[in-house]
Amino acid sequence: MKAVIWEDINKLTYTEDYPEPVCKEDWVIIKVMSAGVCATDTHIITGKFFNGNPPHVLGHEICGVITEVGNKVTRWKEGDRVVVETAVGCGSCIHCLTANKHLCDNGGEIGFPPYQGGYSQYVTAPESCIHKIPDSMSFDEGGILEATVCPFGSIYRLGMGLNETVLVQGVGVAGLSFIQAVKCFSPAKVIAAARNPVRLEQAKKFGADVVINTKFENLTERVMEETGGKGVTLSIEAAGAPTTIENAVKLTAKKGRCILYGLPGDGVQIQFPAKEMIMNQITVIGVTNNELAWDPMMEMIASGKINIKDMVTHTFTLDKLSEAVDLVMERPDGLIKAVVHPWD
Repeated sequence: MKAVIWEDINKLTYTEDYPEPVCKEDWVIIKVMSAGVCATDTHIITGKFFNGNPPHVLGHEICGVITEVGNKVTRWKEGDRVVVETAVGCGSCIHCLTANKHLCDNGGEIGFPPYQGGYSQYVTAPESCIHKIPDSMSFDEGGILEATVCPFGSIYRLGMGLNETVLVQGVGVAGLSFIQAVKCFSPAKVIAAARNPVRLEQAKKFGADVVINTKFENLTERVMEETGGKGVTLSIEAAGAPTTIENAVKLTAKKGRCILYGLPGDGVQIQFPAKEMIMNQITVIGVTNNELAWDPMMEMIASGKINIKDMVTHTFTLDKLSEAVDLVMERPDGLIKAVVHPWD
C-alpha cells in the first residue's frame, strides 16, 4: 500500500510497497480517506519534539471507512464511516476507567510508535478507539476532528458559567476551535489575540467578538479596557509560547481560570507568574484530550452549531506530504488546516 515513512529527522520517504496492517481480533482495519497534518507531527519530524523514534508512519488525525473487523468486534461492521480517537489505553487502570485513557501509563496513541498512523492507505485501530461520523460529515471534516475535539473537550470537561469573559491567545485551528466551543456557552465577550491580521479576521469569522493585534496594541491595556479593569474569567492559551503563557495567567481575573493548551517545544523554559496565581486565587489547568467529547461535538457539527468544514483550507495527495509539512511549518496566511488524501 501507499504510505509515507518518517525515516529520520527531516526525512520523509514515500513508498507504494508498505505492508498492509493485519487485523487483530478486537481491532478494525480502516481505509484512510483523509488524514489531517498536525503541527505536532511537524515538530516530531524536525526533531523539536520527541514522541518515539523513527522509522515510523505518523499521522494521528484519521478518518475513513472500515474494510475489515476482527472476530471479537461487536460494535462495527465493514462500510462504517468512522473517525479514529487516537488514545489507546490498557482498559483497566484508574485513568482508563475514568475516561482519561490518554493518561494511561501503559497506553499510547495511534500515529505514534508503536502504533502505525494515518499517512497511509490503511490503518488499524482498536474498536474502542473509533466513532461513527454523521452522514452529513465529509471525510475531510472527520480528518481534522481530532485537532478540534481536543479544545472542545477541554471546555466540555471544565464547563463554563453564565456571562463569562474569555481571552483566547493563538488563533490557529486550536484557537478557532476554542472560540467556537466557548460561544456554545453564551459568554459575555470572547476576545482573540494574535499578531497576524489575517488570522484575526478568521477569529472574527468563527465567533470572536473582539480581536487584538498584539503587534500594534498593548495586550494588557486592551484586555483591561474590555473587561472593566478586572481581567477575563476564563483565559485560554493556545499558542505555546512563553510570553503568551505568562500573559494568560496575568490577564486572568481574581478567582478566574486559565487553560494551558498550547504545547511548548522541548527545552523551552516557562516563567510562571506565581504571585498572581497565589494572590488572585487563579486556577491553572493543563488540558489535552477528552474521550467523552467526541460524540457530543459531532452532534453539534451536524446541527450546525460548530463549523469545522471551513477550517480545511488545503488538500494534498499522499505523495505530497512533504509539501504539506513544509506548508504547516511556514504557516502562511490563509492556512488553517491541511489534509492528505491517500487514495487520490
